[in-house]
Amino acid sequence: MLRIRFFHPDPENRHAQGSECACCGVRNAVKRRGMKLFDGDELEGEICPECVLAGPAGAAGKVRERLGAMVRNEVALDEEMKHTSWFRLLSRRARLLEKTPSFSLASRLAAVRETRERR
Repeated sequence: MLRIRFFHPDPENRHAQGSECACCGVRNAVKRRGMKLFDGDELEGEICPECVLAGPAGAAGKVRERLGAMVRNEVALDEEMKHTSWFRLLSRRARLLEKTPSFSLASRLAAVRETRERR
């Protein structure tokens, strides 16, 4: 089961490029409160507000879409491709998201605030 921890952006580096979402892969600049996805104490990566609002099942779907794009970009998915660390990492992340019943209310509220802040 995955959980979300909050972080505050570096005030001196506010205009820096955001980091890539661990689920959808979109770059996201944090305005007020960023969110990182953890499996126990292991960092999975940052998660964007849109993926938090989609919920664990929606975020897992976005990870699966990325995996599908990887497969489509390859002419043939051979055994070597199935064992690459990137492919395994995304597959593991999708499974963990599917096992997560819900993101916390605090996470969803922070995602709504971040989304409003962008407008």
